[in-house]
Amino acid sequence: MTKLPYNNLTELLLNVVQRRPGLYLGLNYISKLPNFILGYQFGHDLRHPEKEDFYFGEQGFLSWYKQKYTPRERSFWHDYFLEEANNDEIQALNLYFDRLDENYSWYKSEGIKK
Repeated sequence: MTKLPYNNLTELLLNVVQRRPGLYLGLNYISKLPNFILGYQFGHDLRHPEKEDFYFGEQGFLSWYKQKYTPRERSFWHDYFLEEANNDEIQALNLYFDRLDENYSWYKSEGIKK
């Protein structure tokens, strides 16, 4: 059996989706990403109800992002990146991946196992 290039949502996003976002999202738009993430979470929770993916929750990526970058409160999380990218969907998606990589690198350098 082939080993998948990811062990969690963050690795899936950075190692697979980021390389070919149009393949997984339909378009290279940040607004397409929330449904992908919800689908992942739904499937993960069905298969592993006892194991929470660290992307989510109080210590997850969005909590880290809000704490570090203190964006204005928005209705939807992807609007943080759209605002920072002047409503450019593609640039906002690239910014999201940059911030996610920054978050993941920080956690790995701190010795926190994800």
